[in-house]
Amino acid sequence: MKLSEPYKRIIVETICFLYILLFVYAAVSKLLDFENFKAQIGQSPLLSPFADFISVSVIVVEIIIAIMLSIPKVKHVALWSSAALMTMFTAYILIILNYSSFIPCSCGGILEKLAWRDHLIFNVVFLLIAAFAIRLQCNDNRVLIRIFVLIVLSAFVIVVLYLLSEDIMQKENPFIRRFPHATASKTNSLDLRNTTYYVAGVAGNKVYLANRKSPLQILETDSEFKKTRMHTIMLNRENFNFKAVEIRLSAPFFYVTDGTVPVIYRGLISDWKANVIIEKKFYFSDIVFTDENQYAFRTQKAPSGENIMGFGSSYSNPEITYSSKVLQKQKDGIFDTDGTLQYSKKMNRLIYTYYYRNQYIITKSNLTVDNRAFTIDTTVHAKLKVVKIKKSGDIRLGAPPYMVNSSTTVTSNLLFVNSQLRGKYEGDEVWKHATAVDVYDLSNRTYALSFYVYDEEGQRMKNFFATDSALYIISGHFLLKYGYGKNIKSKINKRNVQLKN
Repeated sequence: MKLSEPYKRIIVETICFLYILLFVYAAVSKLLDFENFKAQIGQSPLLSPFADFISVSVIVVEIIIAIMLSIPKVKHVALWSSAALMTMFTAYILIILNYSSFIPCSCGGILEKLAWRDHLIFNVVFLLIAAFAIRLQCNDNRVLIRIFVLIVLSAFVIVVLYLLSEDIMQKENPFIRRFPHATASKTNSLDLRNTTYYVAGVAGNKVYLANRKSPLQILETDSEFKKTRMHTIMLNRENFNFKAVEIRLSAPFFYVTDGTVPVIYRGLISDWKANVIIEKKFYFSDIVFTDENQYAFRTQKAPSGENIMGFGSSYSNPEITYSSKVLQKQKDGIFDTDGTLQYSKKMNRLIYTYYYRNQYIITKSNLTVDNRAFTIDTTVHAKLKVVKIKKSGDIRLGAPPYMVNSSTTVTSNLLFVNSQLRGKYEGDEVWKHATAVDVYDLSNRTYALSFYVYDEEGQRMKNFFATDSALYIISGHFLLKYGYGKNIKSKINKRNVQLKN
């Protein structure tokens, strides 16, 4: 049926009016909560590197188009602009739903009232009515080709932004965290009534906690924290001047270590009796056990005191090899190379993360370096004030250090980092009550996502331990269990992982 000109004008005016309502409402909603809108754009997997520009430009463009739609002389141009902008919004949602590693929070106006797929339908409807209004104005079917070209070009702009965003996030590293839904959340808590516990390890469905004040006491609980049991470690010898006792679990064994003595005990979890397996062969400040006869550790090189890595095999006749190539000196070689040592059994790789700069190192168990990768922050050089005491010759920190990565834990191909630095678009209020945990995929050395661990009764997270199914956290005098959501579960490779070159 052919429409008369008065009906065409009424339909076009109605469509223009709907677009005016839409754009004015959306722009005003964003303006009224601009900081939140800007922060949400900052969390977008497509737009985060361009958040400053886009958060302003989207509002400005929506207002300009709304004004143009009310002016008869430029209404035609405004309808084309409306179709182009709506195409961009639609392409953005399509990429988020089908190609993004996670779906972020909605941002602004009606978007906050609709689910992503519902809003996709909403956008498509508005895009179709804009195209219909343009067709009515032109009264020529050939305009449909130009509308199609407009849609393709507008969608292409969003695709380019997506590709640029991924490249910037992985290479230029502007320190913008991503907080997708379905990452990790608290599922259980246990009141330990003591603030000196730490997670020594997990074996099967049992979690084992050690106590710094009572280093030979082990608290065992099931993974749901329903039952607890206390164990006492029995040492076959105690003729050492212990100073820094640590308990490590690597089922079916547990290890009692003190690198200042130095001594290593080993026993079975089944009976909690430990025997000395090595003593006075090497000093160490950190150690991991890669299998029942091999281990890697950090120690200090004489006479400089600089940190170096070592690895050994056998305990009865240990063969120790040192490597000065793993840790790279920036200032003093002591504080600037300090960090955490972890081991991934699934990958058969050691992971060393620096405290004071944005780098972690992946090595084979013999300390051959595979890769040097970067954490999401931009602290390339350790910010430390190191002083040397003339009388004693001791090297000390002359000011509080600028801590970057305070603690780490590894499971399969994922590295969890407790970062001390606040990223862009992260509010003050959240950081007063939560701790950021950044997750990295070791198989391809990329940043994956972040999530918050919220304080438990005002107490910060101070120790954590990752398994393939959950993250166990010590927060004050509480043991917390954070279960993984689909965004973390999908990234865990539970089979043996081969590193990509």
